[in-house]
Amino acid sequence: MSRSRPAAMGTRAWLGAAVLSLAVLTGVTTLDGLLAPGPWLVVSALLVVGLTAVAAAIRSRSTSRMAPTGWTALLALALLWVLYAGPGTGPTAALPTGSSLRRLTALGESGVETIADGVMPLVADRGVELLVVSGAVLVALLADLLALALGRAGLAGLALLALWAPAAVFEQGPPVGVLLVGGVAFLVLLSLSGSAQPSRAREPRRTVGPAALVAAGVTVLALVIGPLAAGAPWFGAVRLPSTWGPPAVDGPLRLSTDLDMRSSLAPRSDRPILTYTTDSATPSPLRMFTMDAFDGTEWQRGEAPEEVTDLDGVLWPTSPPSSISDEEGTEGLRITVGDLDQDRLPIPLEPREVQIAGPWAYDPSRDEVITDGPTTRDSTYVVRTTARDLSAETLRRDVAVGEDPSGPHLTVPESPFTAEITALAVEITAESSTTYDQALALQSYFRDAGNFRYDTQVPAARTDDAVWDFLTDRTGYCVQYATAMTVMARSLGIPARLAVGFLPGRASGTPGEYVITGRQSHAWPELHFAGAGWVRFEPTPATQTGPPPAYADPFLAEEPDEAEEPDAPEVEVETETEDAPEEAEAPTAGGAVSVGATRVPLWLVLGLAVLVVAGVASLLVVRRRRHRGPVPPLDAERAWATLRDRLAPYGVEWSEATTPRQAAEAVRSAWEMAPGSVALRRAQEGLTLLLEATEAHRYGPYPVDVEPSDLEAALDDVLAGWATAEDRGLQGSTPG
Repeated sequence: MSRSRPAAMGTRAWLGAAVLSLAVLTGVTTLDGLLAPGPWLVVSALLVVGLTAVAAAIRSRSTSRMAPTGWTALLALALLWVLYAGPGTGPTAALPTGSSLRRLTALGESGVETIADGVMPLVADRGVELLVVSGAVLVALLADLLALALGRAGLAGLALLALWAPAAVFEQGPPVGVLLVGGVAFLVLLSLSGSAQPSRAREPRRTVGPAALVAAGVTVLALVIGPLAAGAPWFGAVRLPSTWGPPAVDGPLRLSTDLDMRSSLAPRSDRPILTYTTDSATPSPLRMFTMDAFDGTEWQRGEAPEEVTDLDGVLWPTSPPSSISDEEGTEGLRITVGDLDQDRLPIPLEPREVQIAGPWAYDPSRDEVITDGPTTRDSTYVVRTTARDLSAETLRRDVAVGEDPSGPHLTVPESPFTAEITALAVEITAESSTTYDQALALQSYFRDAGNFRYDTQVPAARTDDAVWDFLTDRTGYCVQYATAMTVMARSLGIPARLAVGFLPGRASGTPGEYVITGRQSHAWPELHFAGAGWVRFEPTPATQTGPPPAYADPFLAEEPDEAEEPDAPEVEVETETEDAPEEAEAPTAGGAVSVGATRVPLWLVLGLAVLVVAGVASLLVVRRRRHRGPVPPLDAERAWATLRDRLAPYGVEWSEATTPRQAAEAVRSAWEMAPGSVALRRAQEGLTLLLEATEAHRYGPYPVDVEPSDLEAALDDVLAGWATAEDRGLQGSTPG
């Protein structure tokens, strides 16, 4: 092979880019078992596909090995700089200054600290996202250079293997489908990245076949032997770590009753703290306590309850709503609490009856089951709930309960930005005619990924109003989302409070049983309606909470007049990190990513990425062929020029001053094949035909016509003979 030409050129460069993108992205998807769903996968896919397409576009028209990867690497650096070096949380045209470099470095360091202190599945904040995306881009560029430029796909496989290593180390085996796709992509990459082979050679290269067979054999053996080895007595004697970071806390878990909007999210334990069984197919969250006192930065519990009652009958903060029926819609839960040390019971949100031993009482002002004696640890109790009518039609007819504007559920903290927050709430709900539609509009505004982004690291304070900082920085976790919606609902005259508890958890495998860990702790807003009572809404993005409640799903609510949500005000702010209390994370379905508030299957994202590259490649090939026009019949001069071009990658080249006879002699001397071989005899006969036709065309007194099919067959024989010689390693010296 010529040392100056890349291994993949023309159409092969585009096909190689598509296969390389698929190989890289299958490796990135193996991190799904280690990281919680988030933007890291979509951003990685877009950059990898886009950058490999750019490299292919350059390589398809260039004969340089290094230039395509080099220019693409510069573009990748610029894109990463725009995405992560700016002062905000979104793409910013940040200049390459010392300040932006320090921001980028600090973000990477925060990602390393998050990984070091975290537990699986790790919530990928911007720092972790930067590391994952940069790693995927680096592997893509390195594999592109090794496989498609230098023809060393074996070494490129080591780069791709780096993406699979974390899942292997932490025993998070990828699905069989992902394993097969990754293996097939690597085999195709092996075939494409070899020395440029004549397209009409009759004898294929001998290096690709054995490599493909060996790789396929290893894959099959791994799939067959793996399950068999799992049943062996020695299997599992040595275990790799299943998590990382500091050891789990042995003591019981407590949820903080003082929530600070300025605090970043601290690591949370994935240790189970309670289990419950239910007849419901769609279990609801379990709430522990509610808060109504917010000073602009922190939520406080406020004063002790003025009055408590016994746990008799249906528990509700006021009189039971008219929609409650003791005969219909009744469901039961049996809850067993482990290492959760609280003085309040986790209870469902619906009207309920609670059966538990001990000195427990009911606080109707906060809708909490409390005690001043034992805690929830190691307790078991039964809860019977009655479903309310929370249909969109019913809630649209309902109204907010009027109360004193100075009451606790309508109080908005005074700040220099109170008017701006109220104006934004009015703007968001301008097209909403009912309290319910106002709540939906606020919820949709916060769940829109184009407006806000879930991040466990809270930017440094810029003003004295934490809500305004969140609305301008547009990044945070559940405490920020829930607080902002609560304050904005109050500014519209809708009574609202903050609830803290747990999302439904995950199914244990036993029918009807669910397990809740510390990672499912969560905060959400509750708005009060005259007929329905307190109703939960979910402004935190779907990446952490899953879909909103069915009654609060705008796609199911069939809103009569859907208003377009306004953009959030754009304010740039530097990002810093602080310590944070325990917080919420919801169970999310694996194998999917979030695009706005929509869950998109992972296989669809990967398939679309490959289709985009393949489609662009096809369009370019068709356009190029149309530009060239119809191919004229092969004649002697074109056959000789084709021979020269096809042999150049093998190091056989000659100048314009070389006569056809000198060039033919150079080709013969370069073969050095065993005498009497069939390939050598055909190659000699074909070379003689090409030489005679070319000399006759150039120097003969009369034109000599040779059938194009004969010239094509002769050309194939010469090239096939050379390919055979090259496989045997018998090339001679390169003529000048």
